[in-house]
Amino acid sequence: MLTEQPSRVGAELALETPLGEGSLGRWVARGAVALAIVLFGALCLYQYHLPGLHYDEAFDVVPALQILRGDPVTLPRGVGIHLFGRSFPVMLGDTWGIVSTYAVLPLFWLLDVDVLAIRLWPILAGMLAVFLTYLIGRRIYHRWVGVGAALLLSMFPSYVFWTRVGISAIAHLVAIMLGIMLAYLAWRGRETRGGTRWLVLIGLLAGIGLATRLLFGWLLLAVPIAYAILVLADWLSEDRHAAYSVRDTVELAIDRLKRDLPFRSKREALSPLAGAAVGAFPVLYYNVVTRGSSLGQLANPSQTGQGVDNPTLWDNLETVADGLRTLLNGGSFWFYGGIFTNPLYPWVVAVSAVGLLVLVHRVPELRRCRRSTVFLLGFAFAVLLLSCFTVSIPESTRLLILLPIPQLLTAGFAVFGSRWLARKLRSRLRPALTATVVVTLLFVPLIARDLWVDARYHRALARSGGRSDFSSAIYDLAAYLDEHGITRPYALDRGVKWNIMILTQGRVEPLEIAGTGAESGSGSEATVQDLLAAPDPVILVRAEAGNPSHQLASLEQLVSASGRTPRLEHTFTQRDGTPVFHVFRVGE
Repeated sequence: MLTEQPSRVGAELALETPLGEGSLGRWVARGAVALAIVLFGALCLYQYHLPGLHYDEAFDVVPALQILRGDPVTLPRGVGIHLFGRSFPVMLGDTWGIVSTYAVLPLFWLLDVDVLAIRLWPILAGMLAVFLTYLIGRRIYHRWVGVGAALLLSMFPSYVFWTRVGISAIAHLVAIMLGIMLAYLAWRGRETRGGTRWLVLIGLLAGIGLATRLLFGWLLLAVPIAYAILVLADWLSEDRHAAYSVRDTVELAIDRLKRDLPFRSKREALSPLAGAAVGAFPVLYYNVVTRGSSLGQLANPSQTGQGVDNPTLWDNLETVADGLRTLLNGGSFWFYGGIFTNPLYPWVVAVSAVGLLVLVHRVPELRRCRRSTVFLLGFAFAVLLLSCFTVSIPESTRLLILLPIPQLLTAGFAVFGSRWLARKLRSRLRPALTATVVVTLLFVPLIARDLWVDARYHRALARSGGRSDFSSAIYDLAAYLDEHGITRPYALDRGVKWNIMILTQGRVEPLEIAGTGAESGSGSEATVQDLLAAPDPVILVRAEAGNPSHQLASLEQLVSASGRTPRLEHTFTQRDGTPVFHVFRVGE
């Protein structure tokens, strides 16, 4: 698996910089990493209130609001922990965990219930991930590889702009995966006498990942697949692999596994399970009480509810490949008011991956980096393959767990490749200067374009305020309902309940009528009857850009049974004038 490297990888090809490897070089590296962390935080926090608070983003933290206010907490399937007359959720749905809920709770207490508190949690986790990227790069490659990878990640548009809205709980999952890698390296290196504590930490982090989203289990499954690829690569790299018998090959694989997992006792081997039991306790408790109902959700039927055919591997693989391209070029954020991309990124990452793979196999001084590189590439391949199978849709946001592998490969190729090139060219200039020039030529265009994309997205966001479900019009709608004392409006479909509850600190709680709008479902017969019996009900309707008359027809059909007609009271629009929300009153 990942192999810990010394601070210098070979006297010949370790990056020599004009700063050297002494105390000055270390302080410059630390300063660069600090700059990366601050830069990432600034890019995320700038205009933190934009785009508008998304429905799914608020869904994670509504229970935190209810706990803080002492209100009854919504418990899926009625399952929770009941202490001191209070109820605490263990899951938010069959596959939706509660880590973000409890992480945001102290921020609500400190900063009040606000968008800043909600978005500060993933941003802080993202800043931690930038720092952990440096540590990983330093340990498996070289200090300056870690510095370069951290800088690249800090301004990477897909990571910056998905972290700042946090709707997929991605930021802290990246930090969790990096934490697992570092804990493994620490245990493998036996840096302390208590090696067991690192194994417990590995299990704990894995359990927390599962308690965030059950789909994290798919990412854990990618680890043994990546290791199988690594073992195969080890076998192929042996000069005499063709002469080995099947028995010899199996014995060699087992011997390699023992070296990669050097457990000293059965107690040590079982210690990750203890950590995982603690971290994943909410998931385990929920499934025990519900008799495994949520596990049935993960059985991955041949066709999902969204119409994705899992057996059509090639079609799904094309979708995942396109998602990877979009992840790398940063073109996911149409809802910010435009699409801006870095077309260099996919090509640079592809060339860097191949180039680094060749270097670690062909250059003797870099052979110690071979297994780390193969494992990272194997993990990326496994994640892409597993992403073709889903219980919903192959969302490109799930590929964010691949970070910071592209940045590590790019930085590794730049650092090692430039030094190797300088040596091959036998430059009359100092090798350190040659390496610095080559690294600059590779990094500067990539970084400059990323910063350009970041700036354009922020500029577009300031102009648009966000579009569609991310529109800042949700703030105006919430303020309108709160100011007019409309505490129990009816929402024709999903998309406004949780975010309005958060924005009004629970003073306004829309009642959703599922199945009448764009998202069909069984509906709530009791809610419909309550609406029809109310003397002066207020109904919220989300405008649909593709078919704006559909929602209005559904509304008229709904209230016609009571002999009344809806009257438009107010329309909330995006900053470009496009309607987003309608407020209707039902009169005689």
